[in-house]
Amino acid sequence: MEWTKYILSMILGGCLLILFGGKEQGRNKWLFGAGAGTCLAAMELAVEYMLGAQAWQMIVSVMKGTAFCSAAVLAGYIREWLCDRKKEFQDMEILHPVRQWMEEYQESFEQLSRSFCMVPQMAAEGAGRGERIMQSRLTENRLAAAGQLQEMSGILTRTMERIYSTREDFQLEQEIGKRLRLLGVQVHKVFFYNPQGRKCQVYVTMNTRRKICVASRKIASVLSELCECEMMPARDSRSFVSQERVTILFVESVAYNVLYGVKKATRQDEAVSGDNFSVFWLPEGQFYAGLSDGMGSGVQACAQSELFLDLLEQFLEAGFSRETAVRMINSSIVLQPEDPVFSTVDIAAIDLYTGVCDFLKAGASASFLKKETGVECIRGSGVPAGVTSRITLEPFRIRMYDGNLLFMVTDGVMNALPAGREELVMKELIEHLPQGTPSEMAERLMEQVRAYGEGVQDDMTILVAGIWRR
Repeated sequence: MEWTKYILSMILGGCLLILFGGKEQGRNKWLFGAGAGTCLAAMELAVEYMLGAQAWQMIVSVMKGTAFCSAAVLAGYIREWLCDRKKEFQDMEILHPVRQWMEEYQESFEQLSRSFCMVPQMAAEGAGRGERIMQSRLTENRLAAAGQLQEMSGILTRTMERIYSTREDFQLEQEIGKRLRLLGVQVHKVFFYNPQGRKCQVYVTMNTRRKICVASRKIASVLSELCECEMMPARDSRSFVSQERVTILFVESVAYNVLYGVKKATRQDEAVSGDNFSVFWLPEGQFYAGLSDGMGSGVQACAQSELFLDLLEQFLEAGFSRETAVRMINSSIVLQPEDPVFSTVDIAAIDLYTGVCDFLKAGASASFLKKETGVECIRGSGVPAGVTSRITLEPFRIRMYDGNLLFMVTDGVMNALPAGREELVMKELIEHLPQGTPSEMAERLMEQVRAYGEGVQDDMTILVAGIWRR
């Protein structure tokens, strides 16, 4: 008889679970335990009432139901914990083969790269000039292809690291879902990306449950409170969440804002400038400014420098490192069937969290940093992209502070200044430049530079970028 009551109470608790059980994780164990315990207590009370039992016996029955309820809830917690551990184990089993495949791919690319580097010996000294040129060209192409394969190996390594730096936090995801439901937002999945030495990023897949729109900044304020750091929607992300399911990236708020301005001047006998520039922001809190000067002038030089900057922006937005992006673009220029048009490389990457600025130059002119203490020159050397398959990049790092201004120029600007004193004159011009917006300062500096020469003898571009604390 006693076991019958327990079995019946379990059945009735299960029926309640089926009828009223919610989808939210954690409700099931409570509902099942409470339902089963209540059913047991009710059956005990009913039997004892019909038998005319005393009051203390009925109290004992209620206590038995409560104990049974607690036991069922505890069993639910244990089951949930075991399921979570099992899921984590399964996830590990799924991820491990992925890691193995990527490591195998990486090794294959490295071996293939080494095979391309096994360049055949040059033709005999008696060979004709044309044959030697063809052999040299073939060697350059093989080395360029080897370089691309080597970079692909590095890309796979970084991709694997990013996969393992992305994590799930079920407890925090639950809390985010609860808070956003109050705003009418249904959360489907949350991923956290927080690699060592970098700021937190949160990917949230969601939509609204009703015909409403919720501002992304409202969602960011909820994430800020729960993640214990100021969060904001990534640049160029969606401003509102609607009924359409979307994934929005939220990042930690940056410490600096950037303003920039550009002034260009085209060579006097050309209609199109061979100089081009690119300015863009990455979600990781980095501002990029790039200048490229196609060798010569005119349409062909413009097309080459524009192609270089377009590819650079695409590679960096896809997650490639600066060095990898430049080397792969350089290889593609070297591998062109026709004679390549060389382009200088001048890249400045400003970390808007710390103010650290990383430079990457190849054949580019010097850049200038205006600080409270004076003007600092950042020099570069090396050869432009497309000259050789093994491009030499010169990285340089400097710290920028509130109100600092960065001046990036092409060689046409420096060549317009007095020979032998170009850097000194440019530093003096920048130091005595009146304060204004970056656009105004770029325009004034261009006017002062052009005053030194007779007309525009070469394409000229000046890019000014300043950082200020938020």
